[in-house]
Amino acid sequence: MITKKKFFWLNIVWRWVYFFAIIFLFVCGIFCGVTRRWERVDAPVLLPAAIAGKTIIIDAGHGGFDPGAVGRSGLEEKTVTLDIAKRLKRYFSRVGVYVIMTREKDLDYSMMHEAGALTKKRRDLLHRVRMANESEADLLLSIHVNSFPQSIWSGAQCFYDSKVPASKRLAEAIQNSLVTRLGPNRRKAQSADYLILQATNIPSVTVEVGFISNPREEELMADPEYREKLAESIFYGTAAYLTQEAGLASSVVTKPNGGRHETLTAKVYPELTFPVLEPGSACLYFATPNNEELSFTPEFRVLPELEGKSKVIKARMILGELAKGPGEGSALLPCLPGGDWVQDIRLAGTRAVIDVRSELGTFINGGGASELLAIYSLVNTLAVNLNLKEVTILVDGLKNATLGGHFLLSDPIKPRPELGPIGAEIAVGTGY
Repeated sequence: MITKKKFFWLNIVWRWVYFFAIIFLFVCGIFCGVTRRWERVDAPVLLPAAIAGKTIIIDAGHGGFDPGAVGRSGLEEKTVTLDIAKRLKRYFSRVGVYVIMTREKDLDYSMMHEAGALTKKRRDLLHRVRMANESEADLLLSIHVNSFPQSIWSGAQCFYDSKVPASKRLAEAIQNSLVTRLGPNRRKAQSADYLILQATNIPSVTVEVGFISNPREEELMADPEYREKLAESIFYGTAAYLTQEAGLASSVVTKPNGGRHETLTAKVYPELTFPVLEPGSACLYFATPNNEELSFTPEFRVLPELEGKSKVIKARMILGELAKGPGEGSALLPCLPGGDWVQDIRLAGTRAVIDVRSELGTFINGGGASELLAIYSLVNTLAVNLNLKEVTILVDGLKNATLGGHFLLSDPIKPRPELGPIGAEIAVGTGY
């Protein structure tokens, strides 16, 4: 028989047992969580000798006055990129990698006195390039968020400078990790003429972590857990690249500035061939609506009014047709806005100079995809119809400007036929 006194003491004992059981389970939970977290980073597939001791510079795209691409909910690219960059830094720091950040808060470098700078965005871009070149880092990871005027595109994608083989291998390794860890994604690493990739003297990639113009991906990028997955995927891809490079017997040269990496090769694009155009016709370049790569499909359009016109007038008329967008019923996507955004056109032989309004930057909305396709939709279309070899783009009369913060429009731009094979099957359209 249990007396009141015995019941009292039994109650006390059971309370203490319950208390210590809770403490024990709590401690076990913390231990298991920490163990799993470190096991995820220090996985056996990583070779410490290939990774520890490396220096990586991480560039969180945009910042300060420049929000980058902005989603429908108001989510800004600069917020997403900085958060992912900080998470990525933690991953690398755990395995003995020294990380240099171009920014660790919401700021820009538009007030830096870069030589010959003409615009705030150009000063910001050039300062980041200088930071990378003076860092003596082993590689650069530039984190960005993509955007396109239409919302159908999705998927993370890596970009590299085609003249640096190591950059291509790095981009492919990260792309493979993004696809493997984040789920279905048919996009592949692709070359791009981004300033930060071209002007840095180390292997570099731009990682566009998704399309903020896609409602589903915008919602994902607002989620801290998804940003953690993005950082983890970029980390593992970079680790795979470093492990791979450790086993390669690469040809190494000393660069003028003392840096070291593989022998550089000149960019080689396919020879530009033109479709046979009948008098009074034009060939226009619009984006191909696939979710695999950034590419064009040329559209053939009959324009009898072109006949007998001067080259400058033809150029204006053709760009006017390009601004109208794809023909009725076409599945192709416009790369440039409607309206008159051309301020001036000058032609000299096989070269052209076109001055566009800065409002084009609003249409591009800071997206790398939209900026790349807008520029080459313009350049490829002019090159094909007017037999041009290069086009210089001015923005409100300025030569060293940028439309979306990825390309610095300083040098003449050559057509890129590999973005949409010129001479391939051509769609037929009638415009509006």
